[in-house]
Amino acid sequence: MWSKIKTIGVGIVIFFGSGFSIMAFHNDISIVDLFAQIYTQVIGYVPKQMGGLELGYSIGLAVGILLFFDHFSLKKKEKDPTPLQVEVCKYEKDVQDAITQIKSKSKQRNQK
Repeated sequence: MWSKIKTIGVGIVIFFGSGFSIMAFHNDISIVDLFAQIYTQVIGYVPKQMGGLELGYSIGLAVGILLFFDHFSLKKKEKDPTPLQVEVCKYEKDVQDAITQIKSKSKQRNQK
């Protein structure tokens, strides 16, 4: 039971953290000004309400993330690991290397 609560908590933190990261990135590159510039160049004015550019960008961003990480399809297109699986594997290897180094340093200290 406790592990399910922790998993849900971590999921919530990751969800809001990733959303905040995307918003901070958009703020850094001034996406509102960029869209306004594109509207001005293409149609000659900036719409007062949300336009098709924002809608298409939002849908494209979500679909791109889902396709890139390939976690939600029932049948995998490729047998290659996802980028997340590669990073988890690297992390696990780094942890094992660190544990080995700590143990070897501990043995060297004890032998002196």
